[in-house]
Amino acid sequence: MKHTIFILIVCCWIFSTALNAVFDDYEPSVRARGLGGAFYSLSDDATGVFYNPAGLIKAPKHFTASYSRIFSNDFQILKTAAITMPLSARAGSIGVGIQAMDVEYLDVNLMSETVVSVAHSFTLMRDVHSEFHVGYAGNIYYLSMERFGSETAFGLDLGALVILHHRTRIGFAVTNLNNPKIGYNNQHEIPQKLAMGITYNPYHGVNTTLELKKPFGEATQIHSGAEVEVHRMLTLRVGLRNHPGSFSCGAAFNIYDFVVDYALNTHSVLNNTHHFGIGYKF
Repeated sequence: MKHTIFILIVCCWIFSTALNAVFDDYEPSVRARGLGGAFYSLSDDATGVFYNPAGLIKAPKHFTASYSRIFSNDFQILKTAAITMPLSARAGSIGVGIQAMDVEYLDVNLMSETVVSVAHSFTLMRDVHSEFHVGYAGNIYYLSMERFGSETAFGLDLGALVILHHRTRIGFAVTNLNNPKIGYNNQHEIPQKLAMGITYNPYHGVNTTLELKKPFGEATQIHSGAEVEVHRMLTLRVGLRNHPGSFSCGAAFNIYDFVVDYALNTHSVLNNTHHFGIGYKF
């Protein structure tokens, strides 16, 4: 009985406070987290479905899955999976992704946030020196809370990617363009954001990126990162950001088309976040 009462108290607290932050930006990509969150002008793997769908046009056949405990909390678990598939030069590429964030206590799932994303990217223009790609993604948001039921919503993302002289990428993305809301009696807006940035590839296997991200109603964030392929089997990453200020780093190990990813993200007050992933390039 005491166990049930305690769970109800926790559920009421979550219901009254957590809805203000549901479907927050949990940074579902291990690679992006290692780059300080600067990924919207890159997005050239399966996790691009969560960032800039236009970048999927540059992604190979790729499957990835990841696991993270947000702020090293045992009760706050983020799991993701994504796959991308090039179609043809004219049809472009498609991607499908799912991310699930669960809040659990004493083996009871108090709250679950699930997002299923389906994206498509295609080329609008390509010549010897430049390329212009666009993409869009539909997101189905599903929120379930213990003792309170569940709700769904739909969001639409748009993205664009310009590539100049094969070395410079300029990306732009808007998340939840249609301003979706979730809830029946008390509706809560699902966060919207704009992101834009530039990635420069001075040498093969080296990417440097700088981006601005503007969540609606919040301060503009600056994200920067760099990754270096020191060996065909090893890639190292570092990143910085502000609001709040933090440092991140990561590594990817490539073994016969299998990729093992790791990223560490520091936080000024809370515990560090460790993010693990595994993938395969077909």
